[in-house]
Amino acid sequence: MKERRNIRSRGRKKENEVYRIAASLFNKQGYASTSIRKICQTIGIRESSLYYYMRSKEELLYNICEWSMIRSLEAVEPIVMSNIRPDLKLRKIIETHIITIAQNVNEHSTMLKELRSLSPKNQRKIINLRDRYETLCRKVLADYAKENSCRGVNVKIITLALLGMMNWLIHWYSAGGEMKSDEIAKIFSNLFIHGACQVLEDGERYKKLLRGLRK
Repeated sequence: MKERRNIRSRGRKKENEVYRIAASLFNKQGYASTSIRKICQTIGIRESSLYYYMRSKEELLYNICEWSMIRSLEAVEPIVMSNIRPDLKLRKIIETHIITIAQNVNEHSTMLKELRSLSPKNQRKIINLRDRYETLCRKVLADYAKENSCRGVNVKIITLALLGMMNWLIHWYSAGGEMKSDEIAKIFSNLFIHGACQVLEDGERYKKLLRGLRK
């Protein structure tokens, strides 16, 4: 029994290595330019052995993309469902998003850059997960806007701006850089929250100005 557990453990370890190395190659070289042979050479296994873990190169890409989105959802869902104040919830969402990307930058980068390489059917599955994530972020931002009494704010646009700002991290983040991921996360949360406050305040001033002009 113990020997069987050890075999399963080694199998999972090898499978994780396959996905980790494939994500790194897809991120650095691109999905189209990365062959199954190159993946196997990097790992040090035969091509036939790779198909023990997946049926095709696209399935490998799909599993990486799915893992990326599920990992992100699992990280933020408890925050969204918590009872903390909207401003603290927004801060935690931003910082968790940044740290999650930094911890697995190749996987998240592959999902963001290579989604278009999937078949339409598989693209739709990942997009559905992405939409779920966006909905969670939008809910937190809507609660934050409500707390600040700003009903006319376009929460959808602000949500997309936030996600775009955070996801751009994949293009420049380096694990060996000067700042740790949690330090970067705090800078992002301060930058966005203070900026969002300004947007909300400007929106209120603009509405007051319009009301004044209509009198």
